[in-house]
This record gives sequence, structure tokens and C-alpha cells, in this order.
Amino acid sequence: MNNEFVQAENSVFFKQLDICCKKVAQEVGEKNISDWKNSDYIRLSSLLHRKTKVHLSENTLKRIFGKLKTPVRYYPQKATRDALAQFIGYRDWYEFELLHPVSEKDVSTLNSTTPDAQPKEVPGKKKNHIYLVLLLIITISTIGFFYFIHNNDELTNVKLNCLNPEGKSPHSAIFKLAVKGNLPDDSSTFFIDFGDGKTKRSATTNAAVNHYYETPGRYFPVLYHKNTPIDTAYVYLQSKGWDVIATMLYDTTRVYPILKKIAHESDYQITAKELSTAGVDTNKTFFVSYSNVRPTNISADNFEFNADIITSAERAGVRCSQVDIAVFGDRDSHNLSIMKPECTAWSSYKFSEMARRGEKDDLRQLGYDLTGGGKVKLRIRNQHVSLIINNKEIFKTQYNHAVGKLMGFKIMFAGIGSFKNLSLYDLKTNERF
Repeated sequence: MNNEFVQAENSVFFKQLDICCKKVAQEVGEKNISDWKNSDYIRLSSLLHRKTKVHLSENTLKRIFGKLKTPVRYYPQKATRDALAQFIGYRDWYEFELLHPVSEKDVSTLNSTTPDAQPKEVPGKKKNHIYLVLLLIITISTIGFFYFIHNNDELTNVKLNCLNPEGKSPHSAIFKLAVKGNLPDDSSTFFIDFGDGKTKRSATTNAAVNHYYETPGRYFPVLYHKNTPIDTAYVYLQSKGWDVIATMLYDTTRVYPILKKIAHESDYQITAKELSTAGVDTNKTFFVSYSNVRPTNISADNFEFNADIITSAERAGVRCSQVDIAVFGDRDSHNLSIMKPECTAWSSYKFSEMARRGEKDDLRQLGYDLTGGGKVKLRIRNQHVSLIINNKEIFKTQYNHAVGKLMGFKIMFAGIGSFKNLSLYDLKTNERF
């Protein structure tokens, strides 16, 4: 094999990898890669797993980013490259390569060009060059605009259908593309985000896509064309009364149903013995969710939720004592994550279209230690949100797009938490859940 060819090929790959790493760093925060410490790589490892379900250790990430020096630069395997690309919004590494082409000439130019080597501008031609660049930008923008409009008009004939959108959990939902007329692009450019955090999958016109949903809820799978959302569907899985389900941080292959019938206030708590019986390793990070999902006439844009909540004490795998509250509407959902003040980098919220994440936004308002218990009130009145803990408002926001009728809710704890005195009712009709 020609060594010069291999060297050039690797140079192109590593240039694309560097571009990808910079985009990953931008997704995580404002800090430059050169300033990253060990804690930054640990944090990225967790964020990658949350978003892609692929676990990359901090040492692997250090080798990819060049923090750990090796005699020959580390060449990550395809699954690793796919995870990095998916983290920044691409379907896989192949799609990232296609959209970020780098040639051997580009690499040699980037490596050899220095400020002293730049050709000097002829003073008399500088103004002409500026006019030419402006004209070129306007021309490209105009062509791009009409191309975008043309493509969007064509893509109105592609829809995402779920053949069996309703049932109980677990549930295998079957999806197909519905196309009127001719497909405007190659079918490989379409993929589905199923709305449950699992890996996105390609969608084709000649085959069904079967996706396994493991927990109750109302999901909104989205059909993408080249990373642009073009249609959505829904999957609605009701619970059997209260469903209690445990999950483990790095176990993406299964969930752990807790076989416990909840009928009284004292039942809103799971013991370590019950978790062990269900197969959960309580020496590792685990989560326990309580779901009650059924249709109501309560407005998810005008309701009040109250509960006395106690989050998990510190234990193996639990340091931030997290509690999440999810409210399912028939058109969208609300999600809120509360944890200890020192852990708000992991906090997040989503109220209809309004979403924020602690790794990018200042969410210190959502930092509250509930290990000793607290009275939690979530009130939404005419799409204005207020979170009140122990009779003090700690957070408020608002959103524009109504989510419709309340179709269920879920409370999830990191570790072993509990709640009691639960109430949820419509602020206008007083209908109670």
C-alpha cells in the first residue's frame, strides 16, 4: 500500500475529527478544548451516554481529543465516531463526513499557510474584491433561498405514520412513511427520532420500522430529512394504574418493573430489597419512576400539582438527589428536573416549546436539596409556569404553544425517593386527577 496515500487519507480524517471535536466542545459549553480538565471529559462521557446511549470513558475521549498523547494518533472505531456525530445532531459519522468535506489540498494548505505566507493584496484591487465577494454572497443566498423553498414544497408529500400508536407498555410501535406521488429524495436521507432517547433509525418507503417502547407515556416521534424535521406522529402508552419501573444508568438493554400494587400513601416508596428482587444492582446508579398515564379532561396549560417529596439520601451512584416531574399533554409535554444546588449543571426543563439545559444555561433556580423533604407545587396558569417549594417561588417562566389535555404524569427519582399527599387538579374546572 502507498504510505503517502495512507498518510494523506489519515490527515483528511483527522482534520474532520478535529472539526467534530470542536463542535462537540461547543455543544457542551463555551470552554476551549485546550482548557478542558479531567472533570470536563467525565461530564462529556455522561452527556454522550444520555444522548446517544453509547458509553465512552474519559480516557477514550482524551485520546480522541488529543489530551492523552500516543506515538500514533488514536483512530476511533466507527461506533465511537457515530456517537460523536449523533451528539452534535448528525445521523452518523458518514453523514458528518459528507457535510464537512476536507480534501488533501485543504489539509496541506491549512498546515502550510502562515501569516507571512499569505499573498499580499494589491491596494488598487482591494475594493473590487470586496464588491465581488458581496455579489457572490448575495447570489448564493438567493439561490439557496429558492432551493430551500422548492425542497420544502416537495417534502410536504412525505408523512410519518404510526400503524398502532396506542396501547399499554411495553409496546412495539410500527412506523411507515406515507408518500404521495414520487419520493423527492433518496430514502436513505430520512430517519426517525422516536422521542424516548433511543438511537435514531433510518426510514424507508418499502419497509416498516418497528420500535420498542419500554415505559408508559405520550411520545412524539419526529421524521427528519437531512436533519430537518418535516413531520411528527404520536405514541400513547397508558399505565396499569401506577406503574413503577427502575432503570440503570449504563444498562440500555432493559428496564426493571417493580411488581408492587400502589393503593395507599405509604406505597409511594420502594425499598432497596424490592429493587434487588427486581434485578437492580443498588450499588450502581439507578432511577425509579412512578407513572400514572391515562386520558383526562384536565388542561395541561391550567393546572396545579402538589406533593410532599423526599429525594434520595447520598448512596452508591447517587450524589445529586435528583427528582424529575413529567406532565404529558396530548400535543406536547412538560418536564422539570430539580437537584441539589451544586449539581444544577445537570438540571433541565421543558415546557412545551420552551426548553433549557443546565450545561448551557444558568439554572441555579432549580437547585434545591430535597433530601430532608419539601412541599413542591408546580402551577401552570394560562401557560405561565411557577415552581414553589416550601411556600417560596423559586422559578418561573412561560411558553407560547398550548399542550392540550393532560394525558398523565410521571415522577422519577435518582436512587430511592418517596412522595405523599399528592394532588393534581384543573385550575378552572377543579377536576381532579
